[in-house]
Amino acid sequence: MAGEFRNQDNLVVLDADFYNSISADYEKAFGHDIGLLNFINKALSYFPPSSKVLDVGCGTGTPVAKMVAAQGHKVTGIDISPSMVELSRKAVPGGTFEVADMLEYTPAEKMDVVLSILSLFPLSRKDMEAMSPKWADWLLPGGILCICTMDPEEFNPNATMYDEDRMCVNRIPFLFMGDRNEMTLMTRAGWKNMLELAGFELVGTEMNYFEPPAEAKSDPEPHYFIIARKAG
Repeated sequence: MAGEFRNQDNLVVLDADFYNSISADYEKAFGHDIGLLNFINKALSYFPPSSKVLDVGCGTGTPVAKMVAAQGHKVTGIDISPSMVELSRKAVPGGTFEVADMLEYTPAEKMDVVLSILSLFPLSRKDMEAMSPKWADWLLPGGILCICTMDPEEFNPNATMYDEDRMCVNRIPFLFMGDRNEMTLMTRAGWKNMLELAGFELVGTEMNYFEPPAEAKSDPEPHYFIIARKAG
């Protein structure tokens, strides 16, 4: 996958400034991921009619928020990048988008669906474990949670990169939009454990490999998709 474990110098921080800097090019590089499009279409079959949907880390609004809104659902989106939020507002004029940090955000009302699509890579394990009960709190009973992340074990991590309980892998080197960074990713077992502790039932999971175009200057992405339902 991402190949060799690289030198640790000059790693980019995945913060608002970084995402602002790539906003103009991101959609061209990642807006046509067939595996992601298929996953969203599958996930839509679980949405109640006219769902209230929260897109956490909405990015440019394309393709996810745009696809969801096109099916008659009410979309609210948040992102740490003001530039990404502006693009979302243009892509989905009927949606509501605001600049917010997911770790500090609380929606104004309970949601039918929460989406977290390729938006967790800046987070630590502690942050992800903090998000799980937040997702549950934001959802109505029986609400749907849809996640797209990456499977760390597809990067062939060495034993020292695992947490002691092997639920999480740290310092995974990754090239993204021409910059090197390091990710922390939960394992499949880690996701199952974390979501069940937060009161979710796993509905389905699947893998898909996305090869970004050469101009994206990004490593291949082993996407891990999750659909879960809140108890109730």
